[in-house]
Amino acid sequence: MQIRGLYVITDTAETALDCLKGGAPIIQIRDKKRLESEETRQRFRRAALKIVSFKKDFRFLFIVNDDLDVASEAGADGIHVGKDDLPIEECRKKIDLVGYSAHSLEEAVEAERRGADYVAFGAIYPSPTKGPGHPIQGIGRLRAVVTSLKVPVVAIGGIGRHNIKDVLATGVASVAMISALANAPDRVEEARFFAKFFV
Repeated sequence: MQIRGLYVITDTAETALDCLKGGAPIIQIRDKKRLESEETRQRFRRAALKIVSFKKDFRFLFIVNDDLDVASEAGADGIHVGKDDLPIEECRKKIDLVGYSAHSLEEAVEAERRGADYVAFGAIYPSPTKGPGHPIQGIGRLRAVVTSLKVPVVAIGGIGRHNIKDVLATGVASVAMISALANAPDRVEEARFFAKFFV
C-alpha cells in the first residue's frame, strides 16, 4: 500500500466518487461532526461503506479518519489519527496502515518512531478548513520534515493550482486536498488536473 499522489479528504461518497473518476488514488473520509449525534455517526458509517463499494470499479487506498470501529467494519485500508486520537500502537492492532497528523518536525519524527506509516504535515498555507489559530507551517518547514523522515509525507492545507508546484518541489509523496476539490465547479476534472502531477 503506497502513499503517493493526490490524497482526497471528504465527508461524502459523492465527492469521493467524482475524485476517483478523476484518477485520485487515495480517499480519506473525515467528518469532524460525526460524534455530535447517533444520526451523524451513522451517516459517517454509511458514507464509509459506500466508498468501500467503489473498490469494485476503482483501485484506490481508502482511509478512515479517527474511527477505528468504522475503519474495521468497512474493511478500510487504513486509519488516520492525530495527537488527541487513539494511539498509533492501538490502531496497529486492528489495521495495517496508520497515518498521523503532525504539526511540528519533532512531532513528525516521533510519529515515525512510534510506527506511523506516513505523516501528514500542515497547514502549509492558510486554509478555510483550519481555524484562524491553526499554525501555518510554510514550505521551509515542510521541506525539513520531508528530508528528516523515511516514511512518506503528505502535505496539507491551502494547496491549490497556484502553489502545488512549490509544494511538490519539497519532495512530498502526496498532497491532501479538501476545499480545492469539494468547491470545484467540476470535481472530476479538478481531480484529474492534480492527479496528473504524480503520473
